[in-house]
Amino acid sequence: MRKVTEADLKTQQFVKTQKNILNELGCDINADSIILDFGCGAGNEVYQFRKMGYKAYGCDIDNYYYEVQGRCREEKIINPDETIFGKIDRNTYRIPFADETFDYVFSNQVFEHLQNYPEALSEIYRVLKPGGYSLHFFPSGYRLIECHVFVPFAGIFRGYNYLAFWAFLGIRNSYQKGFNFRKVAKGNFEYLHKRTSYLDKSRIYNMVFRQFKNTSFVEQYFIKHGAGRLRHLYWLTKKLPFIASLVRTFHTRVLFFKKLR
Repeated sequence: MRKVTEADLKTQQFVKTQKNILNELGCDINADSIILDFGCGAGNEVYQFRKMGYKAYGCDIDNYYYEVQGRCREEKIINPDETIFGKIDRNTYRIPFADETFDYVFSNQVFEHLQNYPEALSEIYRVLKPGGYSLHFFPSGYRLIECHVFVPFAGIFRGYNYLAFWAFLGIRNSYQKGFNFRKVAKGNFEYLHKRTSYLDKSRIYNMVFRQFKNTSFVEQYFIKHGAGRLRHLYWLTKKLPFIASLVRTFHTRVLFFKKLR
């Protein structure tokens, strides 16, 4: 029996957070719901959904998920010949599933990497069933500490000299331990410019609205049902509704949209 790790517990909490937010929005998921994790990474959310009895699938641009695919087979939560992950086409963003397959599509820390929103949104629209819904969690570019390179305000200030200053002071992510500051600064510069896309709220909303007319930011429910310190702010949001807007601007964005029938 595989030991439950701290990462497992966090992922279980994230799954519960999604379910609670969807309940607030009147979009419950059940045992018959077919779920897609868009940009699933290692596939841990898919694994937890499967452990809870849901028909969950995942896709990403690379096969990071081979280990979880094998684990699901070993634990017999999928059929021996069943494949629950697929690879996204890097050039077209095509999701490797048929039209109108899913009741629910979600992502976690993916939208800040999208290099072409229209194609990605079009694909999500294509694979959603009529009446299907989608929920996406991603960091704001105005976040105090950029959550990939750990440099303060690196979602805004991306110049090499700025990044080199913080690298010289010793700022590193977990993959950069032992690197000299020039190598770190160069890597961060390339990563931020080539692999992140921190767009402002109104631009994101307008692009999503063109594809999905039922679109909204729902950070108030993330504050209410999420884990960590943000949860302690929920009582404040009842008296000061703008708290949710501050979270959206300076911490995390939670975007909901629905495919109309």
